[in-house]
Amino acid sequence: MFSLIRSWFIFPIAMGVVLGCGGERPTTSSDSLSEDLAGEPLGKLAFDGNVTSAVAVARLRQDRSPAAGAEVSFSRSVSGKGADYEWAGSTDGRGQTLVALEGMQTGGYFRAQAHKDGALIGSWSSIPINPGVQVTVELTVGEKARVTGSVRLTSGGLPEEIPIGVVAPLTVSQTQYGAGIESGLALALEEINGTSTLGGASIVFRREDSRGMALGAVDAFNKLIFHDYVPVILGPALSTEAKEAFPVAQQNHVVAFSTTSAASGLSAIGDFIFRASLSVDVLIPGGVSLTREKLRYGRVALMVDSTDVFSRSSDVALQSALAAEGVEILTRETFATDDTSFVDQFARIRGLNPHAVFVSALSRQRVQMLIRGRHHGIPANIPFIVPGLTQDEVRDAGDAAEGAIAITGWTATATTPGNQSFVEKFRSKFGTEPNRWAAQSYAALYILSEAIASAGSTDPTAIREAMAGITDLDTILGQFSFDRNGDAVYDPIILIVRNGMFEVYE
Repeated sequence: MFSLIRSWFIFPIAMGVVLGCGGERPTTSSDSLSEDLAGEPLGKLAFDGNVTSAVAVARLRQDRSPAAGAEVSFSRSVSGKGADYEWAGSTDGRGQTLVALEGMQTGGYFRAQAHKDGALIGSWSSIPINPGVQVTVELTVGEKARVTGSVRLTSGGLPEEIPIGVVAPLTVSQTQYGAGIESGLALALEEINGTSTLGGASIVFRREDSRGMALGAVDAFNKLIFHDYVPVILGPALSTEAKEAFPVAQQNHVVAFSTTSAASGLSAIGDFIFRASLSVDVLIPGGVSLTREKLRYGRVALMVDSTDVFSRSSDVALQSALAAEGVEILTRETFATDDTSFVDQFARIRGLNPHAVFVSALSRQRVQMLIRGRHHGIPANIPFIVPGLTQDEVRDAGDAAEGAIAITGWTATATTPGNQSFVEKFRSKFGTEPNRWAAQSYAALYILSEAIASAGSTDPTAIREAMAGITDLDTILGQFSFDRNGDAVYDPIILIVRNGMFEVYE
C-alpha cells in the first residue's frame, strides 16, 4: 500500500523536471522521464530519510543575460494558502544564488519570485523540489522555470559531489608550477575524499590550463565561472596571471584561492580572494633580517626580472627590507623572463664585489641565475639569496647551487603536523620528492575542505566567510591563518644548500 501511495505522490512532482515548470502542471510518460533525467529520477531521492531540507540553486536571467544583485525567494505552493516567501538569497555576478529550503518534510511544488532594485522582475510557479536534494532551477524572466539538474544531499547538507575549479599552467609555459600543483592537489583529493572530512561529500576537480599566461588564466576563470558554475577556483599559479584573473572571480563573487602566487597586494583585490603562499612583503623582511644577522653583509647586488609581476614585487620588498637594515644596494640589474644570457649583468656585479646577490625571478630564471652567475665569475664566497628557491631548482642548478640560501615557507624536513607523512605518501605515490608548490597545494585543499565543512554549504559567500575565519589551523605549513586581506600567515623558513640538499639555516 505504501509503495502505491508513494508512486502516486512522487510521479507528478518528477514530471516537472522534464518539460519545465510554471502555469499548468505538465504530464509525460515514464519512458521520457527515464530518458531525459541524468542519474536517479528526482522522486526516488525524496525518501533518503536522513535529510529533510533541500537546496535550490537558482540561476536568474533577464534579457538573455545573468541578473546579478537580485533577490530570489521561494515559497511552498500550498492549496488554499497565500504564498509565504520565507527562503531567499541574492544573486552573484553569474545571476546565481543558493537558497536553503529548510524544514521540508515532504516533496512538493514551489513558487519563486525575483526582485531587483526594489521592483518585482519575475515570478514562477510549479517548481518541483523534493527534500534531500539540491536542484538547479533556471529562472528566466518572462519564461517558465526549468529544473535542469538534481543531486543528492549528504546528511551534512552538502551535495554528494562538489565541483572545484583548478587553474594551472599545464602546457606552453611555466609548467613546472603546474606539475607541482597538480600532484599536491591529487594526493590531498585522494585523502580527503576517502574520509568523512566533508560528511560523505566528495570534491570533483574541473581543470583548466592557463598556459602560463594572464590571458589564459582569465579565459580559464570565465569558463569555470560561467560554464561550470564552480563556487571556488584553486588558482591561478603565477602572480602575473592572478593580477588579471582575480578581478574576474571578485566581480562575480566566486572564491579564488591561489596556492602559489606571492606578489604583494593581490589578495587585497577583494574579499573573495585568498592565497596559501606567503606574500613577499611577509616572507622577505624576516628573511633579510635573519640572513643579515648571520652573514653580516653590508653591500649587495640585486638581479630582477623586470617583466614579471612576482619578481618586481619581490624586488620592491627586498629594497625596502635592505634599506631598513642599513644595507647598501650597489647595483640593481634587470632582465626579461625569456633572457638566457646575463654576461653584462654579472660582469658589473663581479666588478663591484658585493657581499651577497639577491635574485628575484621565476623558477627557470632562478636556475639560470645560479648557473650563469658562477660561470661568469661570481665567486663561491658570495652567496646567492633567492626568495622561493626550491629543491628541484637546486637539483637542476647542480654544483652552482652550493651555498645558495632560500627564503621560503616550507621544507620537507619540517616537523609541522602531518608533514613527514605527506612527504612519505608523496614519494610513494609519485616516486619523487615533493616541492614547495606541491606542499602548498596539498595544504590548500585541506584548508578549503575545512572551510566548506564549516560553511555546510557550497555557496561561495558562505565559503568565503568560513575561509576568512580560519585561525591557527594545523597544516603541513605550520599553524595557518588568513590575515584581513586573505593572505596566508605562518612562519617563514631560511634554508641553505649544503652538498646539494637543503638544510635549515642555523
